[in-house]
Amino acid sequence: MDLTMSDNKECMAQLTAIEMLVNLPSPYGLNSDANEHLFNAAMQQADLWHQSRNPTYAKLCDSQPNPVIPVGLFKTLNLATPVGGDGQWLNSSGTGNSGKTQVFFDVTSMGLIQRAMVQIFIHNGLVSPAPARFLLLSPDPSAGDLAGYATAFLKFTACAPVQECVFAVQADGRLDTELAWNTLQRWANEPVPIYIFGLTVFFEHLCLSQPAPFTLQAPVKGLTGGGWKGMTQRLDRQQIIAGLNQCLQAPLVDIRDIYGMTEHPLHYISCRKGHFHIPAYSRFSIINTAGLEAENSQPGLIQLENPFFASLPSHRLLTQDLGSWEYGCSCGLPGRFLRYIGRAASPEGTCAAEAI
Repeated sequence: MDLTMSDNKECMAQLTAIEMLVNLPSPYGLNSDANEHLFNAAMQQADLWHQSRNPTYAKLCDSQPNPVIPVGLFKTLNLATPVGGDGQWLNSSGTGNSGKTQVFFDVTSMGLIQRAMVQIFIHNGLVSPAPARFLLLSPDPSAGDLAGYATAFLKFTACAPVQECVFAVQADGRLDTELAWNTLQRWANEPVPIYIFGLTVFFEHLCLSQPAPFTLQAPVKGLTGGGWKGMTQRLDRQQIIAGLNQCLQAPLVDIRDIYGMTEHPLHYISCRKGHFHIPAYSRFSIINTAGLEAENSQPGLIQLENPFFASLPSHRLLTQDLGSWEYGCSCGLPGRFLRYIGRAASPEGTCAAEAI
């Protein structure tokens, strides 16, 4: 169903609290009563939006107010909320035999997501006004119908003016390690910042195939994502990062991890200590085996909340990932942080599994 002009005006009116949420001046400041009230108001507006346009979601709300939807349900049922206008379709990777979620990133949702991600990238020191070179350990999204991760890594290149971008994964899903290392060595003698983005499993392949250590004139920043646990073949993430630090003799090698999924609007970046601090735009909970919120350090399923999607009622999403929460990260950020443990479900079918 296409949005009419009056629908668009109504949409903007309903998104007032969401717009205020995305405009918060500090994504990682202390939660205040005012911010909590604003977040709850934005979630309520998301509820009303989806209830009024999505009969299936409205029925869920009739039986269970504020329903938390398991991510697997989006892979088996079409729960999308109709929106019109321009946008882009992305596929999730799929988990096991559950299938894939097709998500339409409409213009309104994409604008909110981009504004929030810019603030997240700025806070984590990943934004540069200087031209940069990007080595993407992912396929070129223009080459075909690929999982959302390929498009996500390409969008992250907006963090700096692109002087050059190299895709090191072939269309068949194979990482060309020779191309990747030759590219880094070709860039080594010029002071142009370097970014490396890609799946964790491809960072492992890069580490296992590394040449003798060599010196780079520019800092190297990176983002790994997808499948820490159960997906790497021989090395854990700490060994991967240590190996790349040893090989890349650069002024700075700062490789963070990123956590997200196609069914959830935002991606989250780890701090230097490897923990995820969820920004003011979102909330997270850990759900134990009894279906209750887990206590400090108790593992459980990660539940994420964010009101930015107009096209998918996933604003209360129960993931298939295990995590725990703790206080007092030594990086200095206040409040609770998320410690990611790994997949609760079989890794078969994930984007990382498809890559190896």
